[in-house]
Amino acid sequence: MKKLFSLIGIIVVISSCQTESKHDVLLHITHSNKLDLRYMDGKCGEWGGNVQELIIYRDEFDSPLLADYSEKTKICGSYSELKDSISIKRIKINEEESNLIIESINELCKSKMSREKVPPHGGISYHFMLSDSSMIIRDSPSAELNNFAALVVKIKQR
Repeated sequence: MKKLFSLIGIIVVISSCQTESKHDVLLHITHSNKLDLRYMDGKCGEWGGNVQELIIYRDEFDSPLLADYSEKTKICGSYSELKDSISIKRIKINEEESNLIIESINELCKSKMSREKVPPHGGISYHFMLSDSSMIIRDSPSAELNNFAALVVKIKQR
C-alpha cells in the first residue's frame, strides 16, 4: 500500500513539473475580465504625471489576447487635466509579449514586497488590476519595472 501511495505521489510531482503550453497563459483574462496595467511618472510631483496604460483582453474566451495602449500627458498646474497623446487599439499579443506581461506582474510584486512601506508623496507609480478586482497591485512610490518598459517598447513598435 505504501508503494502505491509513493507511486501516485511521484506521478503527481512529475506531472506538476510539466511546462505550460503557450495556450495556458493568462487564461483568467477574458472579454469581461480585462487586465489593466498602468504606469504614472512623477512629472508633477504629488499631483501625478504622464500615464501609460495597457488594457489586455480577449474578444471571446478562446480567442487570442488583444491590447489597447494609450499615453496621456499630464498638464502640470492642473489637478486632473490629462491630454491624450498616443492611442493604439486592438494589438494582437504574441507569446513574447504575454511572457513580458507575466514578468511585469511578478517584478512588481517582488519590488513591492521587498521594500519597507513609505508614505506616498510623489514619484512613479504602478497600478495593475483585473476588472473583476480579484487582483489589484498598487505601488507608489515605486521602482522602474524593466519588463513593463520592454513591453511598452514592443507594443509601440507595431
